[in-house]
Amino acid sequence: KGIPTPMATLLVFLVGAASALKLVNEQHRHLTTDEGATYGELPAFFHKTENIYTELESLSSRCSHMEISNLSTGKTTMKVVNFGASIGGPKKMKVLLYFGEHSREMISPESALDFARHLCYEKEDTAEQAKSLLMKATIRMVPIVNHDGRKLVESGDFCHRTNAHNVDLNRNWDEHWQYSMAAETYPGEQPFSETETQILKKDAEEYKPNVFLTVHSGTLGLFTPWAYCSTDPASLLERSHRSHRSLLEKYPVLEQKQKMLYADQSVRSRITDMKSLLDEINPKYCRCEAGAAGVELPYLSPGTSMDWMFDKLNCDYAFAFEIYDGRSTGGYKYSDQDALMIQEGSVKRHSCFSLHEEAANSTIDSYDCFLMVSHWPRLLPI
Repeated sequence: KGIPTPMATLLVFLVGAASALKLVNEQHRHLTTDEGATYGELPAFFHKTENIYTELESLSSRCSHMEISNLSTGKTTMKVVNFGASIGGPKKMKVLLYFGEHSREMISPESALDFARHLCYEKEDTAEQAKSLLMKATIRMVPIVNHDGRKLVESGDFCHRTNAHNVDLNRNWDEHWQYSMAAETYPGEQPFSETETQILKKDAEEYKPNVFLTVHSGTLGLFTPWAYCSTDPASLLERSHRSHRSLLEKYPVLEQKQKMLYADQSVRSRITDMKSLLDEINPKYCRCEAGAAGVELPYLSPGTSMDWMFDKLNCDYAFAFEIYDGRSTGGYKYSDQDALMIQEGSVKRHSCFSLHEEAANSTIDSYDCFLMVSHWPRLLPI
């Protein structure tokens, strides 16, 4: 059938969300040129956690189709925002969005707040598109996944990436989870060891989304599964692919997945649909790396939310968007040394500092992004 228009519209919205913040002419005054960051105040152009929640509560008071609720496990509480549950018919697409899995990626939750304003029709240029989207899709958003880790960033530890227990929440999912001692990507003692991922797992299993998207920053890229291995699921559809023998030996599960792809037409369709959507969006709105994360990035990421949603929850479409890199449009081309530092878990200066600098030409223009909706002629039944 191809990509349903609601999903295309949704992804189009998110591609350029970061630039709507217009952080131009703001200079960050608290970071040194060393590997770490000095302690100081959060740059004024970012909302603190409480301010984001206050803004969302204020927005919900004047947005009848927006609902905010709390999810809790132990001492951890996470806010979840729903849009459009009372709009449209019963057979709507269900979309799940995560923002702020990594605490220092401050622009991700900012984008959640701005996206919420669009979904509440507060942006004149996109109100009609948002109304059309919510007639066909219910959107569930976690605006800040890594609440406790973000608090450390707001207190001045600007390069803190993990949660308060120093666990990388986007390596803590039970999908090819792999133990590591790397400080930046420490996955915890076992999958779902953290209350944050326990909350998210339970919520996702109950919600059963058709579409999943997690929004990050640190580079520009539009990624699909898998992140844990250096092969594109689409390539498994090519039985004659030269690299398959070594890959199947290294990852026996891939042979099982290859058989599944040939046995299940719906899985094949999902893979080709995701790729075709990114191929259409990317040249005009990102001009960046796009495709399977483990192929496009110079490092592997076992235990991610995206791969778990696609493989374990059988979510129809799963994506990870990197929306800001602090450099020029076109994405950040990692050097060999950069890749090595990421694998070793070193605090990479680019990963931290670019997230707090002024925004220049390193995000996609949000207004153009929303206008792109008019380019989607497909109005297919869900």
